[in-house]
Amino acid sequence: MLHPLINKFTPSFLDFRKSTIQNLFLVCNAVLKSRSTNLNVIKDYLPDLLQNQKTQEFSHYKRLIRFFKINRPDLLTSCILKWIYQLLSDNVKYLILDATLWERGNKQVHLLTLCVVYKHVAIPIYWHQLDKNGGHSSQEDRQKLIEEASQIFNLKGKILLADREFVGDEWFSFLTSEGIDFIVRLSKTCYKKRITQSIGVSHSGLQKKALKRKTGVGKIFELNGSKYTFVVIRNAKKDPNEPVLFLISSLSDYKEITNSYRIRWRIETCFRQLKSKGFNLEDLNFMDDKKILLMVVIVVMAYVLSIQKGLEDVKKKFKKYKNGQKTLAISVFRVGLTKIKVLAWNFDQFIRLLYLMFNRVKGPKWLNVQ
Repeated sequence: MLHPLINKFTPSFLDFRKSTIQNLFLVCNAVLKSRSTNLNVIKDYLPDLLQNQKTQEFSHYKRLIRFFKINRPDLLTSCILKWIYQLLSDNVKYLILDATLWERGNKQVHLLTLCVVYKHVAIPIYWHQLDKNGGHSSQEDRQKLIEEASQIFNLKGKILLADREFVGDEWFSFLTSEGIDFIVRLSKTCYKKRITQSIGVSHSGLQKKALKRKTGVGKIFELNGSKYTFVVIRNAKKDPNEPVLFLISSLSDYKEITNSYRIRWRIETCFRQLKSKGFNLEDLNFMDDKKILLMVVIVVMAYVLSIQKGLEDVKKKFKKYKNGQKTLAISVFRVGLTKIKVLAWNFDQFIRLLYLMFNRVKGPKWLNVQ
């Protein structure tokens, strides 16, 4: 039997039957309750959520299996992406790009992931499953990700933060052409010769200066006809193997570059909350990429709901670490997840909670399709 409020959500999922939309919400509700992505675990929560103890356990499992066999899971993923981010109404300034990898039996999941930083929290907005065993993403992989994400989100004017694997002349030129600024960490030797040959202090000279200062030092250098800023900062972790960090940016202010790059680590917190500290994404028992990616978007849906609910109550008090990083003193994710589990103790309550949350949203300006 369809829930009476399902009709309220059909405009966002016009290509799918109402029963499919209802099953999508049911899976999300079960992921939130069970904090698992393994269907064998999730199925055990359906009787309580549906308030139906008569249906056999195997029938619940078959219901889950049927849902993940739907036609066009990629289209459903796109609908979910356009729908769920309407909750995030405030503007965003930063993007973070990174990859997370794990193995399940003989299956390797390698997700190249793009996040936005929303109210100090990294939230995934787009990702690709990389068809390679280990190794880093190619420039083609990254460009394809940005191009597809730009069809849904307005990324122009944002600042992309990334670690040292995300470098390359063509990649930097591509970001500039897309109107995206960037701050990317470099290895010690990357562009060393070009930086030293440009006017001003040499590469090694900047390292020596950085070790004596709390703020970053740097210079402008040219790369394929474009001018970028090279910044060296003292490593707050006091690592003898890496006493300084090297950054390249399309921005020019050394202080802004240094302070902004420290935000990058928030994607690592996000990955932990999607995995071991939250929904145990690594426990999913699929081998098919389409099914894996559908479960990933459902987990992200659960994550966004938790973050949004947590932001309603959490006051923005910060902890500051010795390395200069700041984090919210209270986990927005944990507060929101707990609140949803209390408010939505069964499926009927979950649907009503969704209706209340989406009944008052206007959608963010950075979402192209609303």
